Amino acid sequence: MRITRRTILTVGLLLVLAGFFVFNQGVQVLVPVAELAGLVSHVQNETPVIAATLISIPPSNHSYISADLSSSDRVQGTLQVSDGREIAFYIMNEGNFSQWRSGRPSAVILAKPLAISYNFTFTPKAVGTYYFVFDNQDTSRRVVIFSLNLIKDNVSLSPIIEYAEYELLAVGLLLSALGLKLGGKKRVTEAPAAAGWSCKFCGTENAGGQTFCSKCGRSQK
Repeated sequence: MRITRRTILTVGLLLVLAGFFVFNQGVQVLVPVAELAGLVSHVQNETPVIAATLISIPPSNHSYISADLSSSDRVQGTLQVSDGREIAFYIMNEGNFSQWRSGRPSAVILAKPLAISYNFTFTPKAVGTYYFVFDNQDTSRRVVIFSLNLIKDNVSLSPIIEYAEYELLAVGLLLSALGLKLGGKKRVTEAPAAAGWSCKFCGTENAGGQTFCSKCGRSQK
């Protein structure tokens, strides 16, 4: 397949335009394609929201701990009852927690009625204060170790994608320059050889470009 000057120049200009587009929009626009090509890796980072905390729950009573969260947060928590006996564990928003404490019907985001060792993950539906409630329905005290972490999914791009705008511009400019250079060359064509002729006096065949007959020496003019 023959690659023409026009093809090289067109590809070069398209790559230059693509480079400017990525430079303007950011390399994040290439992430879906990079995902398919296996050029993206995901790393999860944990940031403590509530460090490991010792919470004492009185007999037939409850304790709680709260955290301000946003709808974009994904949190992961863990609780461990130190004496190996269960408690009830609930997650509620501020409004439902107030209703629950006053004995009115309320809704919970997550419920674990019999928790001894428990890990959980949830994403808030709205910005607000969320309550993590430890309900001790037994006649003896409970001690719980509780922690809560914010989980962030960080995207790591391959250097091929991370610097894609510069790569596209460099290759595009190189191809464009090559296409223009090829277009500047003039094609050299040879002049067609003059046709042969016959002498009008003796009939001898002569090569083109001659004025006098090679046999009789007479001019044809």
